Order: sequence, then structure tokens, then C-alpha cells
Amino acid sequence: VSTSTAALMLEEALSSRQGTVSIIHANSHDPIKGYFQIGNDKADAAAKGVWTLQEARQLRESLHIGAKALAKRCGISTADARHVVATCPHCQKSPLWTSGINPRGLKPSQIWQSDFTLCQLLKPRAWLAVTVDTFSGMIVATQHPKTNSKATIQHWLTAMAWLGIPKQIKTDNGSNFTSKPVQEFASKWGITLVQGIPYNSTGQAIVERANQTLKTRLEVLAKAEGFVNSIPPGEQARMLATALLALNQFPRGDESNSPVQKHWATRALEEGPQVVIRNELGEWEQGWRLMLTGRGYAAVKKDGEIRWCPLRSIKPDLH
Repeated sequence: VSTSTAALMLEEALSSRQGTVSIIHANSHDPIKGYFQIGNDKADAAAKGVWTLQEARQLRESLHIGAKALAKRCGISTADARHVVATCPHCQKSPLWTSGINPRGLKPSQIWQSDFTLCQLLKPRAWLAVTVDTFSGMIVATQHPKTNSKATIQHWLTAMAWLGIPKQIKTDNGSNFTSKPVQEFASKWGITLVQGIPYNSTGQAIVERANQTLKTRLEVLAKAEGFVNSIPPGEQARMLATALLALNQFPRGDESNSPVQKHWATRALEEGPQVVIRNELGEWEQGWRLMLTGRGYAAVKKDGEIRWCPLRSIKPDLH
């Protein structure tokens, strides 16, 4: 007696006795579709949906990606994907990635944000150096035992190998970012370093959000494998790589493309239509052109100046 999953499902369906069942042979390759061929196609479609949901569950159990990424990857409806995610107790505390309203690059590797964050799960090398490309949202993270200029330079070399050489990197005012060796490294590679306002984390909102998202994903993956308080040192590199894989290779939130696709499959942005923008005094300024729009924000350009502003402060120039 077969004990395969398919056999057990057939046995369960027959035992339920909820309808009339007839077992016949249907020539599915017949080009002329008749009554039995149409019924066979419906059965195949229903069976395919069952197996696709199983694939979605397996992918969720291994990477714990979001509902929309599951739906796109496995070819299922968003509602079904949400049901799959809802069955995972580890995913319920994982926040959705949302776009910050911070100045961003208009193309890959134009503006990065970098930061160090402490992740207790990764002791004894508990410091994570995190860099996010503000155009694509791609995240690069490396482990370090402490925060210093050597760790900063090592991390940026790794990030440059992944993302390319940036034009500008925005950081906080930590000594590891303002030290002489780091300044010399940036000068050597033609990178402009920009420090934010002291004690003001909103200027680093994009990378701060990336920090939280990455650590939450690590926590979810660790709990799924039975690691509660810390990840064994021998498993840390694998878990970190798995978290980055889940965040970079699959779409986040309402995005249709993954960060990797945005980073490496983009074309140069062209100037869009003319728009008017509302300034701080509530007055509408003309002469601007739309460059880029995102979730609640946009970039406009006038006489070589690029300005970032909320979408509600922009409207078409009809004059």
C-alpha cells in the first residue's frame, strides 16, 4: 500500500464522501478539448495549487520571507501567502520594511548609509557593520569583535565588492568613522564622507531601519532553528548570509522588484515632466522637473539642484 503524500490525500478525499467520484483515463494530450479533458485540466490546476502552497511553506520555513515575496516567488495569491506567513509563530514579530523619507541616491552606489549595531545573538563577535544603498535598498553586513577604524575599512571593502564604489557615504559622528585612517581610505577611493547631526538618529533613518530589520530577521531564523539566546559561533556566518539572502533577493513590502534587481538591472533616470512644488512658506514654485518617485516621497530637479520632498507637496505644472 502506498504511503506517499499524494496517496494519503486521495484516501482522505475518498473517505470524506462529499461527492460522486469516477476514475477514468483521460488523454490530456488530445488537442481537441472535450468534457473529460476540461475536467482533467481543472484537477491538474487544483493539484498544482496544493503543491505550490507546500513549496511556499517550505520556503517560508527556511527563509521566513514576507507574504508578497512568497506570492511572487511561488505563483500563489497574496491571500494564500498571508495565510502561510500567519501560521509561523516566529514571523509574527517581524516588522515590514517601509521606505524612509531621507535623501537617497538617484542611481546605485551614489549614496550609502553606514552604521555599527550590537547584536547579542552573535557573541563574541557581536558588532555588525551595516551598509545600505539608499537607491536600491541592498544591505551588506559584516561581523566584528569591536568598532574601530580597521573594522570600518574592512567592512567598506566588502561592501564595495558587493555593491560597487560609492560616491558618498553618510555616517554618524563615531570615532571609527571620523578617524584619520578612515578619512585617508575614503580620499584614496574618491568617496565623500558625510556625518550627520550629533545625537540625531533621524538623519540615519534608512540604515537604522536596516539594522532593526536585519537583527529581527536573524532572531526569527535563530528561533526557527532552536537558538534562543545566542547563535553558536560555527553557525553565525551561515545565519547572517541567510538573513541577507532573504532581505536582498526577495521584494520587500509593496515593492515589485528585489533590492538586487533594482541595484543591478537599472537604467539611467531621465528627467520627467514639469511639476510645481510647495516650499516651506506654503508657496508653489515652478520650474522643477520630476526625477524619481517612491513611497510617499519624490526627487525633483531645477538648475542642477536636486531636492527631496513629500509627494503631497508636488503637483503637475499645467501652465
